[in-house]
Amino acid sequence: MTAVLTKKAGKGRTDGVVSELATYFHIKPGHEQEVRAAVQRFVEELRRQDPAQTIRTGLRDTRHVVFDGGRMLLWATTFETEWDPYVDDAILTVGFEHFADWLQHTTEWDELFAWVEEAGGMTALTDLDRPDFEDNVRNSTARLKKILQDGQEQAAAYFNPLGTLTMPQVVKAQQLHAAFQDVLDDPAAEEALAHPALKPLLTQAAA
Repeated sequence: MTAVLTKKAGKGRTDGVVSELATYFHIKPGHEQEVRAAVQRFVEELRRQDPAQTIRTGLRDTRHVVFDGGRMLLWATTFETEWDPYVDDAILTVGFEHFADWLQHTTEWDELFAWVEEAGGMTALTDLDRPDFEDNVRNSTARLKKILQDGQEQAAAYFNPLGTLTMPQVVKAQQLHAAFQDVLDDPAAEEALAHPALKPLLTQAAA
């Protein structure tokens, strides 16, 4: 069955606020070790990013899988924004050079490189000091998105147990939990916590 493109998920499926992308690439012969090293650098770059910045892109998770005897590469990611801004913001936040680092080891790179040239070359997609940098990225990614979708396979089924929650909501809940635990551990708060209005909070904390 042909996948129907949607504004929210592109070609992928959605569960709650979260959408999935699984796209497949062909690894150039003899480049298995290079691609393994490159995708590891990609993840390390994500870890170096300010978490608030990566959350702003809509990223939930990302993974690369080398399979079929080192001949194929799966890039699977989930996101909670819409498809178009997710791709644009990922390039603007992470940096296209970090995507190119592993994509160059796939046979799809030839078509991707043609897109890079059309967009003004690597400098136009990576030079943050260019006054037209962000506009150029957002105005030139249509072909990149098509390339990604050409190699994409829609999940036959998709479930995310936290699909109803956004990452900002999850982070806020963690922060509130930590703050409330500090209050519970403070002897000076004992009298205030005895107020009947706070009973639902104490019941939840004890659960």
